[in-house]
Amino acid sequence: MKKTFVMLFLVVFSFVLFACSGMQQAVAPLQELPSDGRTLVLIVVTAGVTWLLLKLSELAKVDLSGHSGAVAAALAPVLITIIEHFLQLIPPIFDNVVLSIIHLVVLLVGSLGTWFLAKRKAPTLR
Repeated sequence: MKKTFVMLFLVVFSFVLFACSGMQQAVAPLQELPSDGRTLVLIVVTAGVTWLLLKLSELAKVDLSGHSGAVAAALAPVLITIIEHFLQLIPPIFDNVVLSIIHLVVLLVGSLGTWFLAKRKAPTLR
């Protein structure tokens, strides 16, 4: 456990060092959420809306699962706009730090999703 904590600390420390270095020209200024951040928001919103509609279907005894795509497609751009509004409130000097944190969150959520899928038993073709 201690080794994992040390490794996580070193990774976060290296992200902070890179973000605070003089490489401001290497990364474009943060005007909007990066594309992988947009994809992550869409995936999380779709999963959340699907789960919520399945629970509502159980309670109301009506099949609402066919509407999850439409609700997620309407809700995700609203959330992305809200996130981008708050991102523009951050001073430009911290753009690299914020970008590094966004990429780290995308990697973390993708890794967790892969780990949960790997734990499930794969179906066979028999």
